[in-house]
Amino acid sequence: MTGMRDRWNEADFDEISWHDCHIWGLRLDAGDPRTDDWTADLVLDIDYISEWICPAGEPPEFQFQVAPAALTFHGVSNLRIHVEPSHAEAAIHPWSIDGIEREPVEHQQMFLNRIYYRWQIRLNWPADSDLTFNAAGFTQQLKAAPVLATSQHLTRRRPL
Repeated sequence: MTGMRDRWNEADFDEISWHDCHIWGLRLDAGDPRTDDWTADLVLDIDYISEWICPAGEPPEFQFQVAPAALTFHGVSNLRIHVEPSHAEAAIHPWSIDGIEREPVEHQQMFLNRIYYRWQIRLNWPADSDLTFNAAGFTQQLKAAPVLATSQHLTRRRPL
């Protein structure tokens, strides 16, 4: 992936969009309290849309540059996952991100040397669903170069 950007972090938050990116999996990477590591990372396996291609024409036939990526939030606490229970299919289909918002946590006691944020990942599918948590920041790393696609996500057999 030489010559193209493949990694982002919280300094890039205002320039990056996750709208319509699909979440294929999530996991918690928890530290080991026996070694005094009380931190946890939330890792989302997503299909990141790096470019929307909107050609002229009626109707327009959109195309997308899409790449598998790991979106990792660092120093996670207060994780809440709310998936609207009326959507039974939610367990068998990828979730789709509407947007990600953050705001500083006032009087936080987790990371005293930096800003600690409250994050909300709103889902547009399943509707009325979201993930909320506190975290110090994020990194996003592409797992492969983007490919041109006619849908906003890759297939299940996408490259890793």
